[in-house]
Parts: sequence; C-alpha cells; structure tokens
Amino acid sequence: MRPHITGKFTLPTYWNAGKEPGSALPIRRILARCALPLIAVFTVVGMLAAPASANRRQEAMAHAMRQVGCPYVWGGTGPCNDGFDCSGLVVAAYASVGMSLPRTTEEMLHSSKLKVVTGHPHPGMLVFFGSGHVTLYFWRHVVLQAPEPGENVQLTRWYPGSNWVPTGYYKVRDAGNGPMNGLARWAHRMIARYHLRIHNNTNLRDVFPRR
Repeated sequence: MRPHITGKFTLPTYWNAGKEPGSALPIRRILARCALPLIAVFTVVGMLAAPASANRRQEAMAHAMRQVGCPYVWGGTGPCNDGFDCSGLVVAAYASVGMSLPRTTEEMLHSSKLKVVTGHPHPGMLVFFGSGHVTLYFWRHVVLQAPEPGENVQLTRWYPGSNWVPTGYYKVRDAGNGPMNGLARWAHRMIARYHLRIHNNTNLRDVFPRR
C-alpha cells in the first residue's frame, strides 16, 4: 500500500473531479485565480517602493555632505558662510527635506521625533556621543560632523576602544516615508490576506497519478 501524501503542493492529475466541462466555478475560486496576478503586481510595487521609502533620510544626508568644509560656528545652522555647530548641521540637513528637529542635542535626545536604532544604522541616521554632541552616520566607524571651534564640517573616523565612541544611534521618525511607503504597506497587507485565501480555496488536490 502506498503511503498517503498530504500537502497543498502535490501535483493533481485532474481538476474539478465530478464536474462537467464548462460548469461554473465557485466565485471564490475565480477570485483566487484573479488574485494571483494582483499579488505579482503588489510584489513588484513593494520592491520598487523599498528604495523610494528611504528618500528623505538619504536626501538629508546628501544635503549635509554638501556642507563639508564649512566652518564650525557655535549656534550656527547655516548656510555655509554662517557656519554650523553639531546640532545645527543635523537640523539644517533635515530641514532641507521639510522635517523639523529640536535645535539642541539634549532636546533631540528627549524628543519623541527620534527613535532608538537597535539594528544596523544607515547613512543619515543620528549618532550621539554623550548628551552634548550629535553627528550623522556615514559608514562603519565614520560620521559626518561639525566638530568644534577652529574645525570645519568633516567626515571623521572613530575607533572602538578609544575614548570617543558613540553612546547611541537614533533614526528620525517618518524620515523613511517616501511617496510610495503607504502603498507598500497596503500591498504587504493584501499579499498576506490573499495568500491565505488562495491556499484555503485552491482546487489542487492531494492525489496519486492514475495508472
């Protein structure tokens, strides 16, 4: 006796056993078949939306990078001729993409506009050194900052184990919301919903080939 095989993905040898050709399929099966091309569309949209959703953070970082070489000026928020201090550079970067942040480093740390990053940071996220200095994450162990009087806006490398290491990584809430972010979330919900419905209403059957 052959063992009985179960599972949704066993290939069938016939469809709709016991039904005459041309008989109407139940409406839920028709909907399930129609949902397949829609899911394909949603998947493509989700893939395209992922890079778009990071636009504002990346654009803020790009704006800050254009300030490299500008002088440090205490209380400065730019433009370049007026200089930047550490938090002024960050504020100006995000203001360039229409996002308002608290003016000082300490206010930023206590603001609901920021959220702690528990995973790997991305360019444009905020890197704090204590409560008195904030920078922008650029790459592994490299930050963009307005360091101190007499210095210019620059990329600076820090080394693990030194006395100058980050004390916290934060992202700006909603800075990752590009124009397609809402559509991507909706597509994800639809994929999850119809994936289950299709498997519940499939007309594939668990059968053995006839001989």
